[in-house]
Amino acid sequence: MQRFLTILALVFGLTSVVLAQRSITGSITDSAGEGLIGASILVQGTSTGTVTDFDGNFSLSVPEGGKNLLISYTGFSTQTVPVTAASTYDIVLSEGVQLSDVVVTALGISRDEK
Repeated sequence: MQRFLTILALVFGLTSVVLAQRSITGSITDSAGEGLIGASILVQGTSTGTVTDFDGNFSLSVPEGGKNLLISYTGFSTQTVPVTAASTYDIVLSEGVQLSDVVVTALGISRDEK
């Protein structure tokens, strides 16, 4: 009887852990509608995250208490998206700061004395 109760408690405990997370999917695109490969999606305040695939799609298990998603990609502004009851998110990132000038320097050049 003791063994049965232990197993029953273990099953209920594992079920509550699994149900505490929910799965969300979505896509990350730029303003032209092109999928962004390798965009980073992170649940704010946790170490849970993922990156997008070749088409800009992602799938992520959000732990209980996850309120915001942080989306970042090189060359684009970081965006914070609130986690709602929706299970699918289509996110469009806007372009960030663009470089206008580039300076090239050289170090370690030695000259021969003449």
